[in-house]
Amino acid sequence: MRQLIIVLLASLALGQQAFAANASFKCNAQSSKVEKLICSDKALAQKDVSAANLYKSVMKSLPKDQQQSLREEQRGWLEGRNACDKAADMRACIDEDYTQRIKELKDR
Repeated sequence: MRQLIIVLLASLALGQQAFAANASFKCNAQSSKVEKLICSDKALAQKDVSAANLYKSVMKSLPKDQQQSLREEQRGWLEGRNACDKAADMRACIDEDYTQRIKELKDR
């Protein structure tokens, strides 16, 4: 019985950790190294969600003829963020990319 309780508590703790780091995208086995780090890091996941929400908000505020430009800008930014997998400190690179992108989106 005691072992069952320990297993249940451990499962609950692991579930809470996974839930705590919800990114704006689906985290799965096919995710890139950068995405996997975002999915496992609560602070990066929160920045990801903030950036995604800001992007959606800015997109809605733009006239249709300017939305494609923002989409292309976002794709370029994502490519840059994903290039952090080559950085000496991948986490710091991702964190800085999100900080900068959130600032850029807020300035719009």
